[in-house]
Amino acid sequence: MDVQKELEKWMNDYREAQTEDQIKYHVKQFKAFLASLSPEDGRAFSVAYNERAKRMKADAKVLIKTLNIKKELEGILEFVSMSYIAEHYFGKTRHWLYQRLNGNNVNGKPVDFTSEELDTLSQALSDMGTMLKETSRSIARP
Repeated sequence: MDVQKELEKWMNDYREAQTEDQIKYHVKQFKAFLASLSPEDGRAFSVAYNERAKRMKADAKVLIKTLNIKKELEGILEFVSMSYIAEHYFGKTRHWLYQRLNGNNVNGKPVDFTSEELDTLSQALSDMGTMLKETSRSIARP
């Protein structure tokens, strides 16, 4: 048995279940499938299932972190140049920065900010805030 393919099949079937009855039917079928496995196949399927669950949990954490960052930046994205921040603070393109802001998949995995990159982003925003305040003050006092 190809454990990964079988797991993928069951996951896809579950995703397609749209009603409570369909979900109940899927669960019933899944339990019957598990009961039909040999001990060796059962262990292999269990290992694959647990590994997938761990990956999905890690991916969910990345997604939550990304959504929280995006929510925090929501109010300033319209007037702060992400291109400027990407180029001057990270030495990267705006696409690189937006990949992290949006939690895009790169090489099959969702990307997010490292702790150091978050510190750099925070510093960039702080620097820009200081520049805006200083410019505002200089305009107010000619």
